[in-house]
Amino acid sequence: MRLKFFLLILSASLVGTGVWIKLEERREILAAVEVLQKKWVPAFDLHSVAEVVIKSNTDSVMLSKNGETWVVNGDALKKANISAVGQLVQRVQNLKPTEEIHATPAQFASFELLEPGSGSPGTGLMVELRDKNANRLAAIIIGKQSFARPDPKSPFPAPPNGRFIIPVGSSGPIGMVSDGFDGISPKSAHWLQVGAY
Repeated sequence: MRLKFFLLILSASLVGTGVWIKLEERREILAAVEVLQKKWVPAFDLHSVAEVVIKSNTDSVMLSKNGETWVVNGDALKKANISAVGQLVQRVQNLKPTEEIHATPAQFASFELLEPGSGSPGTGLMVELRDKNANRLAAIIIGKQSFARPDPKSPFPAPPNGRFIIPVGSSGPIGMVSDGFDGISPKSAHWLQVGAY
């Protein structure tokens, strides 16, 4: 009788543990799906983007639409690499971080996610998309590189696996994007169409 009672209690606790593990797995999956479905920037029409401003503490560049052509603003308007501009605009529109990191605004400097302009350390690279009236459509700050967890068996340091990112004005969480934002520069020369003078 005692053995049956013990087996009954044991099986009930095993079933309970199994149910709890399944619920935890489900919560983790739902959290991951929520990160992927979350809108990180407001919805906007690609064709309404007429200006792109890229700014750091030390440099800035404005790319603007001139008819059907994109130009790099400066002392003289020079043709921009339309493919590079288009890719950047699409990446911002489709921004979907692969991971969320819960951090407070007081911690943003450690991720290099402070808005440029203050001159303080810990600032990132701001990318702002505007319409033809210079109204902001979307703006993000790209922070420092994120690195994969180190392999204790490897003598080499962990490779970079993305960049930290946050919408301008957000109080968190921080996103981590795995690719597409490494080659962005606030220097004019980076955006010129090859052979355009």
